[in-house]
Amino acid sequence: MVLVPAQWSGMFSVDTEHDGGQRFLRLDPSGFLPPSTDGLANRAAMAAGVRAGWRTGSGALVLEGEGAADAAAYDVLVDGALAHRLPAAGSHRHLVRVDVPSAGSLVEVWLPHFGDFRLKTATFDGDGTAPSAPSGPRWLAYGSSITHCQQADGPTETWPALVARSNGWQLRNLGLAGECQLDPVAADTIALTPLDIISLCVGINSYNASAYSERTYAGAVFSFISTVRRAHPQVPIVVITPVLSPPRENKPNNVGWTLVDYRAATVDVVAELCRRGDTRLHCVDGASVLTAQEAIDRLPDTLHPDNAGYALMAKRLAPQLAAALT
Repeated sequence: MVLVPAQWSGMFSVDTEHDGGQRFLRLDPSGFLPPSTDGLANRAAMAAGVRAGWRTGSGALVLEGEGAADAAAYDVLVDGALAHRLPAAGSHRHLVRVDVPSAGSLVEVWLPHFGDFRLKTATFDGDGTAPSAPSGPRWLAYGSSITHCQQADGPTETWPALVARSNGWQLRNLGLAGECQLDPVAADTIALTPLDIISLCVGINSYNASAYSERTYAGAVFSFISTVRRAHPQVPIVVITPVLSPPRENKPNNVGWTLVDYRAATVDVVAELCRRGDTRLHCVDGASVLTAQEAIDRLPDTLHPDNAGYALMAKRLAPQLAAALT
């Protein structure tokens, strides 16, 4: 038996604390401007999309850590199928027997996608165990809570995780609940990350927080996309406008704009950049991802999809994103 520590992917960096505990940072921390970005830093330290894998025979998995009361679970997959879902709230230590169908099977651990969390131990003890490096096209998905997916039942049931697994892609989930405000640190982090496809789901947080007006929103979107494009001149960028949210569609926020306005302005910016010659920039109409009835049925709080809603989003976005890559 060989005890093999996890080798993590899906984050910008790992912060190792004095006692050996680890936190997983999805944004470049050098770009924060406290206190204004404290909420952003909190969200960026949640481990959405962070995972590790081993090629192994059957053996024992140890997971030890500490999670806030609202921390999501760990998911343990065997050859792509969910084998265990383990709680991560509170102080915990899981010792789990993992049975695999054959030597060389792939065992994966996905960390809790939401909630304050620190990891102490993640090891696999099994015959012929070796770390499994991620493969496939590298995809980064930037967005709001609807990309962060707090409401998903587990970290492998967020819509970005479902798309990545369906398309055979390496995921970087940059969903930042409530904090998708086109911050320079987010654009710069994307610029620093080697990638093969990028998606940017923007607009809903700007509406909810009244962060940008008619005067400022288009310029912020333009600047964000331009920063990413300069770093990735040949990489497809797919801009996804906000999904339907019936109460917000025509209700002005504190700067007088509706969700329809933010969606239309996003489309206009993409069209202008395409007119100027960006042939690898694409736009997906978020209002078409869920039907009006599905938005009523699958958004319990009128904003966030439930688990079935995220599955619908993945089913519809996976082929559109794949088309942009090819």
